[in-house]
Amino acid sequence: MESSEQAVQRQTTLLYQLAEQLIEHDDFSILPQVSQAGQETLSQEEVQPIVLVRRRWNTAQVVRLLPVDRIGTDQIEKMLMQEALYLRQAKQQNGVRKMYSLTLFVFSHWRSDENMNAIALAGVYAGMTKSTGAVAVGVDLMRGVVGPMPWGPAVENIQLEHLTPLIKKFSEEEPSDQMITRSAEAWQQLLLARSLEKRVQVTESLKGNRKTPTVFSIIGLTVLIWMIGLQYTEQVLGFGLLIPELVRMGEWWRLLTSVFLHYEITHIMFNMVTLYFFGSIAERIFGVSRFLVIYVLAGIAGSLLSVAFAGNSSLGASGAVFGLFGALLAFGQFNRKAFSMTIGTSVYALLAINLIFGFIMPNVNNWAHIGGLIGGFLIAMTVGIPDTPNRKRLQYGLLYLAYTAITIWIGLEAPFR
Repeated sequence: MESSEQAVQRQTTLLYQLAEQLIEHDDFSILPQVSQAGQETLSQEEVQPIVLVRRRWNTAQVVRLLPVDRIGTDQIEKMLMQEALYLRQAKQQNGVRKMYSLTLFVFSHWRSDENMNAIALAGVYAGMTKSTGAVAVGVDLMRGVVGPMPWGPAVENIQLEHLTPLIKKFSEEEPSDQMITRSAEAWQQLLLARSLEKRVQVTESLKGNRKTPTVFSIIGLTVLIWMIGLQYTEQVLGFGLLIPELVRMGEWWRLLTSVFLHYEITHIMFNMVTLYFFGSIAERIFGVSRFLVIYVLAGIAGSLLSVAFAGNSSLGASGAVFGLFGALLAFGQFNRKAFSMTIGTSVYALLAINLIFGFIMPNVNNWAHIGGLIGGFLIAMTVGIPDTPNRKRLQYGLLYLAYTAITIWIGLEAPFR
């Protein structure tokens, strides 16, 4: 006969096993088990929930595993309301725009299907808004079943299917001391270590320890050319400025030389600061040679679209810099998880801001920006990331060649001007 203490220990072990699955499969991290102000457990033993958290983009998702018995739907709804209020405060403290929580109410006693459905519905009507909300799922350990999953952003990309075998096994196995493999404190330490390993794996994909000699070399060369241009303006601009008519006459080098030319100090400062921050990330991810290829060919892609549609003389590194945004978007295709958990929000936000300002501000060559963005993405998808499978290299390489051929044809034939 299983004692009350053994039952609690066995149930605690199961909860930590469920938490381990969520860390391994859904990339959650466990929070240290400390009392949370303003929150109520509503369990007879006053057991604190096991709390996991995952942050993607500008959204934080929380999963809580809470052992309970003999509580009604009205109490669960009350608890979810309190949780929703807590999330509104925690959202600001954690610097996210949206924050949701999913609580798994784990019952050791039998619960009916109607009751399990009511638990799932309780959170839908309890404090759910566009930016915060708390929902719930019931778990019946006696029958070994998980209740229906509620809908909405609180449960987006959370898969509970891999938890079902553990719950089913718990309900079918005879109680034994062998099932209790480690204490709650030992589980906490283990899962904290697993969470750290996961975060390290994600951040390592950005290669933060790598040096970025190419970025500094490009910045140095660009600044040097700008300083020379201050003294020999006519000669430098006469040789390297992107003049569509001269490109059509065969001076193709202007597609690249114009990338290293700038008019005034604010122009070069803006481009070089952006190159420093996002170029450093891109060079660490793609490596020296790949980064150089991306930067050069993205700059040329921007110049080609400018010649095809802009019609005016232009200069500046912004096309190549937008190519770096395209390269980072390509990184998101190779490693969606790391992109969404690290730089994704910043890349999309700054890309949108730069595109908007490009259309608002006068004398900005948006064709070069768009062309650089497209070219940077295509070339980054072509060259790929070191030690990462790249099955679509040929397709994206052909797309870049097609882009080049089409823009050259438009630029030479000029059917739209």
